[in-house]
Amino acid sequence: MAQSKLFIITGISGSGKTTIARQLLERGEVAFDSKINPNLYQFVDAKGNRALSVKLHDEEWRSVYQWSLNETELEALLQKHQDATRIFLCGRANLSQYWDRADKVFLLKVDRPTLLERLNSESRDNLFAKDRTTQDKLLSELDVVQDRIIEKGAITIDAKLSVDDIIGEIFARIAE
Repeated sequence: MAQSKLFIITGISGSGKTTIARQLLERGEVAFDSKINPNLYQFVDAKGNRALSVKLHDEEWRSVYQWSLNETELEALLQKHQDATRIFLCGRANLSQYWDRADKVFLLKVDRPTLLERLNSESRDNLFAKDRTTQDKLLSELDVVQDRIIEKGAITIDAKLSVDDIIGEIFARIAE
């Protein structure tokens, strides 16, 4: 059987990665995301030790621990789904080493007003960036992060589009 095609969907927190991953799953696709696969990403220190607890609003804690892709878990998921035609990996943390393995990388590009609206939405099930300090940090790095991802060759998708339109655009770009 042919090897699965890997597609990365990335973007800053609040850009819609989890929403897209959930919709892809509902459409019968294989999609990985931190909310769908709880062990896929984790907070680790510089030596790779996993945080025993999460204290997002503690500056000292945040200076020690970083959000990181659990490569062992990803490899296990890829192996488990090796017969899938397509696999979508959604996330932001240290994905660059997988870019060479990906057939295409998509950036959900978001603007400042949309990002703030999403981060502050009552329906958002992610506690990250609910505080003003973290939101200010995300806003301050938004352009730099998105520009860097574009410079690396990501295909830009307007994150303000409807979920159906975003997925339609991704599928259209996959077919090219």
